[in-house]
Amino acid sequence: MNVQITERAQARIDALKGDRDGQMHLFYETEGCGCGNSGIFEIRYVTETTPEDVEIDSNVGPILIKNWTKIFLDEDMIIDYRDDKRTLVLKSNGQVFNSNLLVTDGTGCQLNVPSR
Repeated sequence: MNVQITERAQARIDALKGDRDGQMHLFYETEGCGCGNSGIFEIRYVTETTPEDVEIDSNVGPILIKNWTKIFLDEDMIIDYRDDKRTLVLKSNGQVFNSNLLVTDGTGCQLNVPSR
């Protein structure tokens, strides 16, 4: 499995992450979704891993993912940024998996760009 992160998406992710520690995890959030087969992917920055975590390749280095969630994705994935909606998009050449890919901290709290 491979994830290609566009330059625009990486710039947005870096702005959201700021100076927080952690490794990028393509996390399958199921909280409030009803069951483990009903969820949505988000980018979560984690400082600890679990035995379920495996690394997948990307153009910016290894990304963590829960081994059992790989079945929900295609072999080649793209994370892009839509300027018009100011959102990150998780997609493949065949479909969109999440048109509003959130970036969260290790607890799942959404990260926002600090206002100046």
